[in-house]
Amino acid sequence: MRLITIILSILITITSSMTSFADTKNVKNYSFDNDIKMSGVISTTGKFFNISKNWNVENAKLNLVFTKSELLDVDYSTITVFINDTPIHSQRLDGKKEYKKETVIEIPKDLIKDGFNEIKIKAYKTISDMVCRDDANTANWLVIHKESNISVNYNYKEVSNQISEYNNLYMNLDNGSRLNTTILIPDNCSSKELTSGMILSSGIGKNLKNESFKFDFNLYSDFKNKEDNIIYIGKEKNTSKEILNLLTDDEKNKLKENCVIKQTNSIFNKDKKMIIIIADKEELLEKASRLISSDELLKNINIDSMTINENTNVDDLNKKITSNRVYLKDLGYDNIIEKGPFTQETIIDINVPKNKVVTDGSKVKFNIRYAQNLDFERSLATVYINEIPIGSKKLSKEKSNNDTIELKLPKEVFNYNYYQIKVVFNLELLDLACVTRETDNPWAYISNDSFIDFSYIDNKNLSFKSYPNPFVNNDKFNDLKVVIPDSSSSKDLTNIANIIGYLGRDVKLNNGDFKVLKSSEIKNEDKKSNLIIIGTPKNNQLIKDINKNLNLKFNSDYSGFKSDDNIKFVGKYASEIASIQLIESPYEKTKATMVISSTTPKDLSLGRTYLSDISLTKELKGDTVVIDRNGHIKDLSYKESSIETNEEINTHKVLSSQAKIFILVAVFLFITLIISIVFLIIKYRK
Repeated sequence: MRLITIILSILITITSSMTSFADTKNVKNYSFDNDIKMSGVISTTGKFFNISKNWNVENAKLNLVFTKSELLDVDYSTITVFINDTPIHSQRLDGKKEYKKETVIEIPKDLIKDGFNEIKIKAYKTISDMVCRDDANTANWLVIHKESNISVNYNYKEVSNQISEYNNLYMNLDNGSRLNTTILIPDNCSSKELTSGMILSSGIGKNLKNESFKFDFNLYSDFKNKEDNIIYIGKEKNTSKEILNLLTDDEKNKLKENCVIKQTNSIFNKDKKMIIIIADKEELLEKASRLISSDELLKNINIDSMTINENTNVDDLNKKITSNRVYLKDLGYDNIIEKGPFTQETIIDINVPKNKVVTDGSKVKFNIRYAQNLDFERSLATVYINEIPIGSKKLSKEKSNNDTIELKLPKEVFNYNYYQIKVVFNLELLDLACVTRETDNPWAYISNDSFIDFSYIDNKNLSFKSYPNPFVNNDKFNDLKVVIPDSSSSKDLTNIANIIGYLGRDVKLNNGDFKVLKSSEIKNEDKKSNLIIIGTPKNNQLIKDINKNLNLKFNSDYSGFKSDDNIKFVGKYASEIASIQLIESPYEKTKATMVISSTTPKDLSLGRTYLSDISLTKELKGDTVVIDRNGHIKDLSYKESSIETNEEINTHKVLSSQAKIFILVAVFLFITLIISIVFLIIKYRK
């Protein structure tokens, strides 16, 4: 019996550990980002989280971290948690002060839906039996801390071998950060095979544009992670027999004039998937990678094997933008309704293309309706942009069923790439000074045919603030050549692929001009493109060629960087750093060049993190970045911004007109003076 008990205990422990591992294998945490202060008697806050359609949710929970006033009435103060407007948990707020108290609340998975879900936290808080006084009492508070998060445990749904399932198979993240997919290319790969693989890398960024992620890009012989799904792309003659054996005789016979795309089980792990893209002609590999990167074309390929040839059209349709007007419905927003008295607000997020700058003439227009039982002497609506108030409007009973708020954007909010637009309604009621219970009246409504009308000028400023412009422009690659060393390891290629993956976040169309070239292959014609140059002076000759044009230059023997007016180096430190530099192209004035360089190949990976991590890259502002081996970073600016707003341009025009008038008047006066002098001389001579 003792022996059986010991064995059972061991089995239970192992099973428990395995279960725990299974539950946490795929975890996505949605953090609250900022502390949220909830004051007054009744207050509400919320957080959206997204469930991918190819997830099987195992369980979910809200990890609530909060601090409350110690003066709250223990008999009546409560919080209630809702999931998609269904209450799932309530608890009392006792009078004991506990800083950052943690509460774990299970979220029933049958209430979670695919797509966006909303967690709401509603609080009812009193200090005394004088509710109206409590509503304005500064001691009546509750803080939801940014450490709070929604944690979702999930597994991936089983999918078929159809090529249309590509995104559901190969765009899955383990624990929310690492892609469980590796891109493989042949060991003796050509530049066109590299280009094809990097186009697929940009497609990863396009699909995971709002996520932080990393993935592996390996040479075939270096592949070790057999738990990954595989994307293989290569020429027939460079492809191993193990992979070629996955093709039927008929598919092999088609390789001379066609590219075969086939979805199958991985040769490394029968429980994993593998898509193979093989052709005899390199040009067809690029075409196939652009096909796979097109969501519109991909969704219709409901077969597990197909071929394309030179005549197959795989280009995305160029959608012509005829207006800079952005409607709320185009951003995915439904009609918005706010319920309850006093302050009610809604927030709208919008990103501006990195190749554009918002200038004078931009405006917002909201089509609104609101209740007729308001105190119209005190009720109004206010619009904020990036927390800057841009205007208010008094509400009126006559227009309550059909009103608009139309406001011009002030110059303080120009030159941003991200706008948070907040509409705040102050819905005041007659003879009501405070809230004593929750109510749906009054209300305010914003129609989703409301819009933001932007006035743009082209962004010609070379800085990381507008990166990845100009390498990505108008939703596609903008005549971009990536120049890499002739010989690159799997680690080098992984770094490059993750940088390209970041660029892909801004790529929507697959028909841009993009190529990867080895440094020995670049021609004078290629140099006239936008360039991204990666390497050291020893393994990439182009870096030596443009050293004199760099912001931060290498010393004469290329053993380290030179000190200048912006940064000083002491001793060996100059040779133990990496730099990322944005400069005007030395070969073509209208183009740009980004150089990622160091003195040793191992230090190049220092730059990869800052060009692939979404949270780090958005913090960069200058045109030159220096990173050392300890992760310390210097963000430098060597050139002033060249952006002019419409207001400045118009000012220049006005000044130009005034200058012309001044010159004409001056010339007239000068001629008059000369004539007068001449007449005086003639008179006095006589």
